Amino acid sequence: MSRADEDTVYWENVRQAAEALGADGCSGVPEIHRDCCLEHDIHYRTGRTITGATLSRAQADALFLMCMQERSTLGRWSPLAWWRYAAVRWFARRHWKGDTYGA
Repeated sequence: MSRADEDTVYWENVRQAAEALGADGCSGVPEIHRDCCLEHDIHYRTGRTITGATLSRAQADALFLMCMQERSTLGRWSPLAWWRYAAVRWFARRHWKGDTYGA
């Protein structure tokens, strides 16, 4: 299986898992890079990656930032990625359902 095929399967699994959890994606903001938001919702609701690895809230937020940057034409300099990362770090703590380690 090629990397592109693996990515396609991965993101389809993210979409299915997010739907099963009732995830809403990019809450209150435009649905730009929706898959990143869905993956982040899974992390926040379960405290785990889609493959089952445990992660902290800080790690979940860092993965969200990286996902947004990878999809942006501006890469790591994407203002949207940094703005959304800051928003989840500042305002989303009450939504974290995983372990509190590394929050």
